[in-house]
Order: sequence, then C-alpha cells, then structure tokens
Amino acid sequence: MVTQEVLALSGPALAGLVAVFLLAGVVKGVVGIGMPLVVVPLSAQFVDLRVAVALLTVPLIATNIGQAREGGHTMSTIRQLLPMLATLVLGIFVGVHLLTTLDRHLLNAALGISFIALAALLMSLPRFRLSPRTDRWAGPLVGLCAGLLGGMAAMFGPPLVAYLVGSGAAPDTFVKRMAIVAFVGSATLLIALGRSGSLSGTDLLVSAAAILPIQLGMPAGRWLRRRIKPAVFRAGVLVALALGGLDLLHRAWGG
Repeated sequence: MVTQEVLALSGPALAGLVAVFLLAGVVKGVVGIGMPLVVVPLSAQFVDLRVAVALLTVPLIATNIGQAREGGHTMSTIRQLLPMLATLVLGIFVGVHLLTTLDRHLLNAALGISFIALAALLMSLPRFRLSPRTDRWAGPLVGLCAGLLGGMAAMFGPPLVAYLVGSGAAPDTFVKRMAIVAFVGSATLLIALGRSGSLSGTDLLVSAAAILPIQLGMPAGRWLRRRIKPAVFRAGVLVALALGGLDLLHRAWGG
C-alpha cells in the first residue's frame, strides 16, 4: 500500500512529502516531540491517511530509542508505566482496526475533529494536578485513549502530555516517560499494521527512508531552539494541526 502510493506520486507531490518530513525533523529538533502533529495532517495533502501513518512507524521507533534510555532506570520506569502500557497496546490494535476498516470520509471526519480538539487542548493546557489515588485509574485510561489515537493517526503524545503535566512529572522524567510510551506505541503500531496487511517488507524500507529528511531537519530545529521563543513555535505547530483538522473535515464533507 505505502510503496505503491509513494511511487505513484508526481515529482512535485513527492518533493512536498519529503518537505513535510524535513519540517517534522525541525519540530523534533526544537521541542523534542511532535512529529505526528506535523506529518499526519500535512502528509494528507499528498497521500492517504493510512499511508501517512504507516510512513511514520520506523522514524518514530528510531527517534525514540535514545531518549527512552537516557538517564538510566529504564526498567524501573517501564514497571511503573506497565498499567498504562497495557491499555496503550490494546488501544493501538483497536485504533488500527478502525484505521483500516472505517469509510474514508468517516475516518477523515473523526480525525479532523480529533486534530482540532487536540490543538485546542494543548493550546490551553489546564494546570490541573492528579492525586496518587486518581492516578491509579487515570494512567490506564490515558493509555487507552493514547492507543486509540495512536492506532488511527500515530499520535500518542497529546493525551500523555496532559497526563504527565497533571501528574507533576519533572522535565527529565517527562521526556523519558514520553519516549518509552512512544517507542512501545510505535513498535506496537508497526506490528498491528503488519498483521492487518497494511505494511509489507518493502513498505518498511520506504518508512525507514523517511528517517533521512527527519535527521536532516533536526539540526535546523536545534539551531532554531536557541533563537525563537518555544511558545511561539509551539503555537505555530498547533495552528498547523488545527488547519490540518479543518482540511480533513472539508474532505469528509466535500469529497
């Protein structure tokens, strides 16, 4: 599915798709997360949503391995996250089933609404705090929501950002937990897509090739990080996400 659709693109469309992944690398270099927020809505201008999600699988795994191992105590962190990871995996398989079986217009509408809602949530992220008692059920619930969204759009991050901010995670803990969940989620996504017949061995190679423009964009992102306010850049990414959601809604209703 992925290989055929990418090879069928015209020269300008293929250049546009490469530019999207280059921009995703810039975003990754600036804020450390957020590739799916850029890739999925913008790639939908050139390829089917299912192809955009599949293209992200290998880059997501590759770019989160290092961050997941940073700072040590990786196994103890994984044990702490096990209830969330269990529901995350379940949610991903359900989400991939929806991705591969839903009518295209219905899928566009569902993800368009989700993108707009996520942009609004992250733009005005509430400063709430979770008590240890609440955290016992909130973690698995967030894992399930992140899995559903991840299976449908490779976006594990937004529900997790809200949860980790609410739990008061320190910056290093925040980055490590996000990376572990993203790594487990993207590896599960790859397996689920493969089992559904949506990702062949050749498709994996095409997805792996997408790492190159991402790696080329990351140094530019690190350079930008030192020169622009993070809040300004974050707002730009979220506006792009909202516009992508509006475009998907237009596709769902208009064609």
